[in-house]
Amino acid sequence: MKSLLRLSTSKLQSAIAGFVRQLRALGACPVYWRRPGAWPARGSLIFFPFDPTRLGCGLAGIVAFKHRPRAPERPPIDELEQRIEKLVQNRLDMCLAASADLDKAYLDGDAEVAALTENVNALKRQDTFGQLIGASEDQARLGRLHMRLQTLVENDSRTLDDQLGRLDAGSVEATTRRLESVKDAAWCLKKEILDNIAKIDQLSGGRGRSLAPAVAAVYYNINTVLNSVDHLEVRGRDSAGLSLMFMLPPEAFDRFQAALDRQAPPLGEEFETRREPVVLGNRSISIDRAAGQHLVTVTIVYKVAAEIGSLGDNIRFLRQEIRNDTLLHHLAAADHRYHTVSSHTRWASVGAINEANCHPVDNRAHGPDGIAACGPIHVCLNGDIDNYQALKADLAAKGVCIPEEISTDTKIIPLLIAQYHQAGHDVAEAFRLAVNDFEGSHAISMHTALAPGRLFLAQRGSGQAIFIGLGDDVYMPTSEVYGFIEKTQRYLKMDGEKTIAGEAGPVQGQIYILDQDSGGGLDGIQAAYYDGTPLTLTPDAVKTTELTSRDINRQDYPHYFLKEISEAPSSVERTLQNRWKIDPDHSERLAVTLDQSVIPDRLRRAIEANAIRRVFFVGQGTAGVAALACANILRHYLDDPAIQIDALKASELSGFILDADDRTLSMSDALVVAISQSGTTTDTNRTVDMVRERGAYTLAIVNRRDSDLTFKVDGVLYTSSGRDIEMSVASTKAFYSQIVAGAILSLFLAGLRGCRDAAFISREIDELRALPERMRQVIGMQAVIEASARRLAPAKTYWAAVGSGPNKASADEIRIKLSELCYKTISSDYVEDKKHIDLSSEPLIIVCAAGARGSVIGDIIKDTAIFKAHKATPVIIADAGEERFGPYAEDVFAVPPSPEHLAPILNTLVGHLWGYYAALAINASSQFLYQFREDIQETMNGYAEQGLDAYEILLEKGFRHKIAEFYRAFQARRRQKRFPEAIGLGAVADLTLLMKYLAGRLPFADFEIDFGLKGTARNIIDTFMRITSECINNMSRPIDAIKHQAKTVTVGTSRITEKTEGLLFESIDTHGLSIAQLTGGNVIVLKNLQAIVSHIRGSILYRIDGLDMLGEITDATTIDILRKSGELEPLPSRVEKDKRLKGTKEIIVRRGNVYIGKGRKDGRSILVIPAISDKPGRSNLIEYLLLLNIGFKTDVDLAAKIRALGGKYTHIRNIVQENNIAWQDELLDTLALEDLFGLSAEKIGERLVAQAA
Repeated sequence: MKSLLRLSTSKLQSAIAGFVRQLRALGACPVYWRRPGAWPARGSLIFFPFDPTRLGCGLAGIVAFKHRPRAPERPPIDELEQRIEKLVQNRLDMCLAASADLDKAYLDGDAEVAALTENVNALKRQDTFGQLIGASEDQARLGRLHMRLQTLVENDSRTLDDQLGRLDAGSVEATTRRLESVKDAAWCLKKEILDNIAKIDQLSGGRGRSLAPAVAAVYYNINTVLNSVDHLEVRGRDSAGLSLMFMLPPEAFDRFQAALDRQAPPLGEEFETRREPVVLGNRSISIDRAAGQHLVTVTIVYKVAAEIGSLGDNIRFLRQEIRNDTLLHHLAAADHRYHTVSSHTRWASVGAINEANCHPVDNRAHGPDGIAACGPIHVCLNGDIDNYQALKADLAAKGVCIPEEISTDTKIIPLLIAQYHQAGHDVAEAFRLAVNDFEGSHAISMHTALAPGRLFLAQRGSGQAIFIGLGDDVYMPTSEVYGFIEKTQRYLKMDGEKTIAGEAGPVQGQIYILDQDSGGGLDGIQAAYYDGTPLTLTPDAVKTTELTSRDINRQDYPHYFLKEISEAPSSVERTLQNRWKIDPDHSERLAVTLDQSVIPDRLRRAIEANAIRRVFFVGQGTAGVAALACANILRHYLDDPAIQIDALKASELSGFILDADDRTLSMSDALVVAISQSGTTTDTNRTVDMVRERGAYTLAIVNRRDSDLTFKVDGVLYTSSGRDIEMSVASTKAFYSQIVAGAILSLFLAGLRGCRDAAFISREIDELRALPERMRQVIGMQAVIEASARRLAPAKTYWAAVGSGPNKASADEIRIKLSELCYKTISSDYVEDKKHIDLSSEPLIIVCAAGARGSVIGDIIKDTAIFKAHKATPVIIADAGEERFGPYAEDVFAVPPSPEHLAPILNTLVGHLWGYYAALAINASSQFLYQFREDIQETMNGYAEQGLDAYEILLEKGFRHKIAEFYRAFQARRRQKRFPEAIGLGAVADLTLLMKYLAGRLPFADFEIDFGLKGTARNIIDTFMRITSECINNMSRPIDAIKHQAKTVTVGTSRITEKTEGLLFESIDTHGLSIAQLTGGNVIVLKNLQAIVSHIRGSILYRIDGLDMLGEITDATTIDILRKSGELEPLPSRVEKDKRLKGTKEIIVRRGNVYIGKGRKDGRSILVIPAISDKPGRSNLIEYLLLLNIGFKTDVDLAAKIRALGGKYTHIRNIVQENNIAWQDELLDTLALEDLFGLSAEKIGERLVAQAA
């Protein structure tokens, strides 16, 4: 379909005709549009297929083997010490001094370095590590060994840098490879061993030195999983949860409980308080005695949910909860037979961000006890259960209801597993049957009391993944490779996309069961497809990654994005490494060295013979922009207009320039250089295939070793080291390395063609070698760049980036990053074009001017002056020393001067940093709203715990005061333009109105006009929370992009209720009116009056017509009786003869308040309730009056009387006190209720004064 859509218009008709013939040949095959649900049937036709976006959740777990194949060994510290000493004796300066063959001599060869790695990794094995936890002297020795390795690395790195130009490529490669291994070993000693010992000591509450081996193993496993989730948080950090499952013999459990009771104070009461909650929350405890093969299962869960926060916050909270949980410390010390850990970090796709929806979730629900009684089942999910609502309805029909607080689709998983288990299936079959019920791409993990020591995994579809790390003593399933690499580099990957021919038809999806009762390896894993077909795991399924935790650790940076920008200079240095040497014929000169793996002989001969007449640099996204920069560099180096040099998006070349029907060698004179960070970009790889078919020469500039692209091209120029991965979604350091790699390639091509002499090439190499230091100087400007972004980003709505010549690439890349990070639509233009484009929007314009030649810089300054004159906000990136932009620029960032063709690197680096801090600035306003919303939610929850409902809360003086305070702060920020455009003008207006409603400044009756909902207290609160959350979401999306996630904030206010039960409200409902037709104040009045009303004798429902649009009474206003009931039904009414609205009823309509008093003629006790219209457009008009003839209770306490009197109480008290009589509330008890509520305040006051005289 892609190639069809890309055909030229002239060939479209014939192509369609051929396509139709193909359709007819297919016959009656199944046809799907877009995604075909779970999986398509064989022979299906799918129109416009797509790969679902991978949702950013992360799961991690650990299953430690019970039966290890070896006895515990002493930590090999002596051997390690000897080995490090041997390495030091063969360090680089000594090898060079001895003129030794580095490939053989440096660090005593590859075998010795591999042995070092093995020694260090042996210390991470659970049994060996356990011996180190309490051994302070061993820890001190390891600390000293780490420092020796660090010193070796630092010294040899400096020596290598000094000698790079003199060493041959093979020696540099061997030296670099071994040096990286030593760096890994040093990192492992410090971060993976010594630091983890400290973490385990903290987790155990400072008990590390006294932990028994079995107890230390528990904390070891917990710590390992927490580290994994910490790495996986980049996939999503809305919430995080941890489930610890222990299986104990009954006698061990009894000893555990007895130990709790012996504590001072006893912990038994806390233990019972935390047990068996309906909703699995933080610090929840579950006990199961029935399941688990005569074992007692104790499960403790820790959870945290926080839609706003920083990477690492959730894991820090979980660690603190574990450290402070004395119950867990007693449980960890108990004699348990099995212990498994399951955890999850969540990106909220279905369900609110709250503790109840945090994974894992369990099988507890409202309804039949059997589902929960089968034993705890704890489940984590990545992906979505697309048919969740239908499955939920099926359960509800059987009486199983999910608690209201839980809205995640994950909850359906343990409930269905429990249901199948109740039906008589064993747990493995129940798990298999359940996962077959789920539609959509998913990855599921489960551990349960029903299967001691086993962890169940299921994965189907292309949107999710599960890797199983194969450690020496554990299985470690995670969502990414970087989730387990601290523990092991060997792994299996579940293949949920693979389809096999099952007995009942095509089957997709795999199930793995990891068993603690095993010696590990493949033998301890039971694998099958979703239909139960066995899946045999063979050794060739085991893969190995070169990554270590050193490659993906965030270190002390708040975000990976900033870390990776900061690493960019080193990435450029690694790209240059071994690509240049000192010219053997001229010691003062440098030369480019690219071997046949980059430029094969066939291509070299074609270049030298001038057979290459066209060069295309291609890529997609940021790599496509790097292609533009590379093309400019090659054009500069070749300086030959006879050679066509272009930069194209790969999709443009394949889709619009190449002829799909061309079967000739039409590109035999072309070199196509494909640029990609991953080497897996579909459009780029497809383009390479197409140009090769047409005879083109092909090269690739790529970071990932042995990726798909590297096997398609003639030569590969790798960037950086291959392990230089980017965890941030927004790529940065790859861009700089790609340009530098393109410059090295271009310089080499210029040398082959004889376009540039050796002196020029040497000077250019020096310029490239100077780039990393210049980049570090730019990174050192972070403070001024941050100040600019924080000041300007929230204040300006429209942004643009401009650049001319080579710097147009800078503008394009800055535009991409600003769009990615700040969720804005941003233009990228040539500087000269911008003044011809509408400047009326007064945009913020980032001008990339650094490196611009002297003949152009003056024109850029003039254009900047024009921008300023049109009230734009120019932010300039210029060479240091260029002062002429000052009068016209809001900010000028002076960067180290660089040649024009290399300047895009420094211009872009400033733009990347500015975009990062702009995203933080936009997010800062979300923090303001978030903190207020949390404060309001906490306040409402506090009132709810006191028994107040929504109407009562809105009338609370403290609540209104809090709203008023926020309103003033909100308006101050708005006037100061401190809210970014992302919040939206409509949202600002809505929040302004909502705060006035909440503060009681606007009548609830107008709410429907403003928001299309009835003005009930709950609607107003919910609307405020919803719009506030939407604003938080819009403003926090930039920071989520930096944290490698995107989300939608959802917030519930389920604890706030509208309690409107009782006699008066039942009467309102009986007369066809709703609570939504009452004002908030009148609802509170009626709730208070219910305490004094015993019965209703009769009623009359009136309708009011003829009010104007403002709800005011006019000469045309009338009143009609709609119905009568009870004792009032036979009585005549004035309204039946005279329909004019007048008297008491006119006053009630004018004021809109509930009236209680006595009938003027018959003295009956009456209550009149005004109700607004339920018709759209008339929601602020009173349309009904409900008159009730009421009877009073005989025994009403004084407090209830005072509440029912409302403001009338204060009026009565003032009248009495004005007559110099001391007020006492008990005076009210001297009056009959009929008089207290039937007479005016003045008459009551007079009577009380007379009584006291």
